[in-house]
Amino acid sequence: MTELNLIWAEDLNGWIGKNNTIPWHVSADMKHFRKQTMGHPIIMGRKTFASLGNKPLPKRKNIVITSQKINIPDVIVIHSLDELKKYLMEYPAEYFVIGGATIYQQLLPLATKLTRTVINADIAGDTKMPTIDYDRWHLVDENEHVEEGQVICRFEKWHLNVEKD
Repeated sequence: MTELNLIWAEDLNGWIGKNNTIPWHVSADMKHFRKQTMGHPIIMGRKTFASLGNKPLPKRKNIVITSQKINIPDVIVIHSLDELKKYLMEYPAEYFVIGGATIYQQLLPLATKLTRTVINADIAGDTKMPTIDYDRWHLVDENEHVEEGQVICRFEKWHLNVEKD
């Protein structure tokens, strides 16, 4: 069975990026991201891939969604949402969607899990996470990362509510 897990970090105002980069450096968040995604296939847009230095993240199957006709060594390039849906059906696994905002928006209706980090700061950005109706989701895990008595960030895991007949 295929599961689609959106994973991201946002500040207290919902900003997720600035100038195609993450506008903070929080070591605990980077470790959390690595731990969650390691060994799982990851899905991203072309701009997110470029922000990673145009290199695949190690020990994860990297899938880049783009309308451009490009060939990237060691990366699966997919050109449309329909093509991605076929791929996900053919290769069931837990996939992590790592950005950017347009990809999150397109794949949110297919998502079954959310992995959100809330950075405990107000940091100006230029890209926000698309609006999520959290009434459709159930918080299954939440914990704070504290350093020197200060909450640095909060890790949350959400599962899609199962509709009952």
